[in-house]
Amino acid sequence: MHSMQAYQTGTDAGNDAAQARCALHAAHAPDGQSSGSNGADGADGADGADGASVREYSGPECPGPNHLDQDAGYRRAALWRVLASAALCALLLTGCSGTRQAAAPADAAAAPPPGEVRVESAGTTPGDSHASGRPAACWSPLRGRLAADGVSGGRIDALFVQLGDAVSPDPMGRKVKELYTTKFLRPEPQPTPPGQKPKPARPPMYPGVVTDENAAKCRAFLTENARWFSLAESRFGVPREVAVSLLFVETRLGTALGKGNAFRNLAAMAAADNPDMVPGYIAALPGADGNLDWISLRMRQKSDWAYQELKALIRHADGLGQDPLAMPGSIYGAVGICQFMPTNIPAYGVDGDGDGRVDLYTVGDAVFSLSNYLDRHGWQPGMRRDARYNVLKRYNNSAAYANTILALADKVAAPAKTQSPPAKTQSPSAKTQSSSAKTQSARVKSTVPARPGTADATGAKHPDGKAAAGASAPTVSATR
Repeated sequence: MHSMQAYQTGTDAGNDAAQARCALHAAHAPDGQSSGSNGADGADGADGADGASVREYSGPECPGPNHLDQDAGYRRAALWRVLASAALCALLLTGCSGTRQAAAPADAAAAPPPGEVRVESAGTTPGDSHASGRPAACWSPLRGRLAADGVSGGRIDALFVQLGDAVSPDPMGRKVKELYTTKFLRPEPQPTPPGQKPKPARPPMYPGVVTDENAAKCRAFLTENARWFSLAESRFGVPREVAVSLLFVETRLGTALGKGNAFRNLAAMAAADNPDMVPGYIAALPGADGNLDWISLRMRQKSDWAYQELKALIRHADGLGQDPLAMPGSIYGAVGICQFMPTNIPAYGVDGDGDGRVDLYTVGDAVFSLSNYLDRHGWQPGMRRDARYNVLKRYNNSAAYANTILALADKVAAPAKTQSPPAKTQSPSAKTQSSSAKTQSARVKSTVPARPGTADATGAKHPDGKAAAGASAPTVSATR
């Protein structure tokens, strides 16, 4: 506790007589009423930051005991006012802090601006080197081209941030290798040696696909999804065994949708528009130095093609509210169970399951869409096999592709084979059979015609599926 001096501010503040009387009165004042102390009210410095209590005297005379009581009351009232003000400020600060904390999640969950791509699941994660960065410079030309076509914004930038700071050479490099091999490195057909008959050309097919096991998988898939295949066949005329065989060849009935990501692969192809972008692949091509003009031209063409597919994929994913970076696809950007290129989705995609959108990762939409594509490219019920082959090549321009689908469809449509029970082991008692009985049995056996499907029949197959002696293996008729 420290004493507080009382300063006079009235008109007689300099009157010596008044000051003497005040001092004399203070000397004879009862205990607890000293005018120079806060006393026992316990309000040390409560009404001033500097610890001094300022009082204004009304006249030259010293205050009496009543005035001192009033002064103590003033100090107590001031103390309560200070305490109340401090409590009010504390409440206000707490409320402001809570308001700011509650408002933060709302800002984080704000909806993207109209026209921008939704990429909710493509967001950066803590510790990501690109968490607060911008897309790398290598993507600037592609992003600028998209922006000129009306595909831009923060969400697009977020997609390219996820692609990293380098353009993968693999998608375009593989395409260049395929095109170059077909153009310059395909071996010439060998002439038939004199005196020998030319071997009949076997139709090309994918190895290991047309098997009884795979046909059984297709039949099971048809049973599980009978509704979609039945409705699609009645609407478009494409037999269900052809549709399911196409799905098996494309994605193994949806179990192999591609190891890559359609957006990444298409973006890489669109950005790689000159040989300098794929140096390793160019160096591995025999004679590439003499064909750089041809390679450059084909790369620009494929880059433009990939750009159109990329733009279509972004718009398709935006329409579905999906993240394009979460959509699996082939090395060249095909998506869905039926492996459509993105530009084909608005043209041939069909909402088979009636949910109001075309999602090719669902069975109903995939079956309806592939059937619609074949129908629009000339499929007719009851058409000849060579015509079916030609329509299937419109889906994928490959002889092996079309032949494999037709051969697998034949196996799916055929009834499942039932193996006969194994022959019983001859009992010891049968060995005592009389020779006359054996002779009679032999005569009876020679009069019974051979049963189809057994080794006794001409052109039969062994249980392991191989053709027996004299049997001709089935071939797939395909007219190019």
